[in-house]
Amino acid sequence: MFAKTAPAWNPDLTAAPESPLTPGELEARARLRARPDFPEIARRAAVNLGRSYQGNVLLTRLLNDRARIALALLMLDMHFEPAEAPGLTAGRLKAEAVALGLCSPGRVGAVLAAARLLGLVAPAPDKDGRRRRLVATPRLLDIHRERWRVLFEAMHPALPEGGIGLSRLDDPGFGAAYVSALLRPFRAGWRIAHDIPRVDVFADRDGGLMIAFALYEATRAGETLTILHLAQTYRVSRSHVGDILRKAAETGLVRRVEAPGTGSAGFVAEPALDEAIDTFVAIALVRQAFAIREAVAATSAGPR
Repeated sequence: MFAKTAPAWNPDLTAAPESPLTPGELEARARLRARPDFPEIARRAAVNLGRSYQGNVLLTRLLNDRARIALALLMLDMHFEPAEAPGLTAGRLKAEAVALGLCSPGRVGAVLAAARLLGLVAPAPDKDGRRRRLVATPRLLDIHRERWRVLFEAMHPALPEGGIGLSRLDDPGFGAAYVSALLRPFRAGWRIAHDIPRVDVFADRDGGLMIAFALYEATRAGETLTILHLAQTYRVSRSHVGDILRKAAETGLVRRVEAPGTGSAGFVAEPALDEAIDTFVAIALVRQAFAIREAVAATSAGPR
């Protein structure tokens, strides 16, 4: 379990450096993509992330699309703050979500209500009776730790930080510093659409990224996926999947074909989707590597 400590608390949560990218990040992405084994690294990362969501309505509905991924990290970051800090409250989460352009206060409230119902966050005692502080439960921490484990294992062959991260996942304080480092570019203004504009077709929808990963892997294997198969795999409606794929086809990311042996319409990834997922994986793995490096440095330095 991660200890509820952080290297330092900065009360100005929206303070940002001049550039949203860590120095050297673009060069690190280019080096990673230039490796001859990168296609296999990208495939393995996409497949393992996709499989971790299969049939899990909780992950698909609560922790998948772009806004909710960022919200979950913000929840963890506030959870890890020291006792003297305000910590995780609905008001703070709503304020930062709006300031960062993530979503409306109402959506934050709905996500928190569902998270409480599903045992992902819980009320915490607070000396200030006016404040309703929440904490992340072991279930939420375990979900994220497993997601990070998948990414660390995928990056390990190419980036030594992967092995370091795997060895530190249970270390006290590592999670706090790691989450803070992951959030820094986002708080500084970076968005995935800056690097991959068309991925919004998937990233803004429930289960969208998982559908993109599934098409990416299936097309490489010479397979065609139907709307019914994707809906059943990721526990979303057929109309929802159909709408995502229709818009993806309009932007040139997927192509509609006849699914062999079914007589039904199927879909395959176009080269543009392959390129988008390769870019997505490179960004994600390099971000993980930089965050691991920063977290290890912060926790090795001891309390400040």
